[in-house]
Amino acid sequence: MKKLAYVLVLSFVICSALLAKAEPRELVVGQVNLSFYTASAAVVKEVLSRLGHSLKIVEGNHPDIYGRLGHGDVDLLVASWLPHAHGPLQAPLADRLVEAATLYEDARLYWAVPAHVPVEMVRSIDDLKKPAVTSRIDREIVGVGPGSGLMNGSEQIMRRYGLEQAGYRLKVAPPEEWARHLAEASASGRWMVMPLWQPQYLNAVYPLRVLEDPQGIFGVDRAVVVVRKEVWQQLPERTRRVLGRVRLGISVATELERQMVVESKPAEQVARSWMAANPAKVDVWFAD
Repeated sequence: MKKLAYVLVLSFVICSALLAKAEPRELVVGQVNLSFYTASAAVVKEVLSRLGHSLKIVEGNHPDIYGRLGHGDVDLLVASWLPHAHGPLQAPLADRLVEAATLYEDARLYWAVPAHVPVEMVRSIDDLKKPAVTSRIDREIVGVGPGSGLMNGSEQIMRRYGLEQAGYRLKVAPPEEWARHLAEASASGRWMVMPLWQPQYLNAVYPLRVLEDPQGIFGVDRAVVVVRKEVWQQLPERTRRVLGRVRLGISVATELERQMVVESKPAEQVARSWMAANPAKVDVWFAD
């Protein structure tokens, strides 16, 4: 009788373990609350949903999301820009994270001007101090994303190029005001300078010129899906394999965001439509 009871208990434990292993766990997906992150994250979320995972989405600014990741309140982040833009935020957590997938490379932060600003007048950030430029340009520089690599780097630019002494002022604004600042300047021909990056839909909407940065404040990054190690180790092998194959590229990430913002399409619809239109690429992700 004791032997039978032991066998029954053992069988129950084994079956429970198998069922738990077969049932994909819910995942808490963190994303920074800027539209280009939302657009790319929509593809990753669709992939995870197709793999059977239920998802909870958490949004916040850069310090908030990395704080939640560090406290274990977020399972994976879409996406971390490494090694430069988000490097300082991720560094304290790096030994607790796995780099699961690289969504795109050649991710860049920079300052840009509308193409109507003459290149012979403003080719580099240093040129912003020319008297002939300061007399014409809007010296209020509007950025976005408090605590972001873009704003942290822009603050360095202000100091190291001596732009405050030239009358420039840097401020953080909501995304709508930041984009409107460029739209109004492009429509009126006003000179202005804008902290920007790629991939970003504004590059596809307005003619812009990236300014040279002789001091090399900003570096080149890759956009990585990072997962907490303890979560990664619990994921099904198929989830790890498929997620690791997801690639978008700069042009795709830009177009996804453009459709979302300019055409007012829901991020989930944009992601599903793109995946349906690119079966050759997506099928490779899910191949056994």
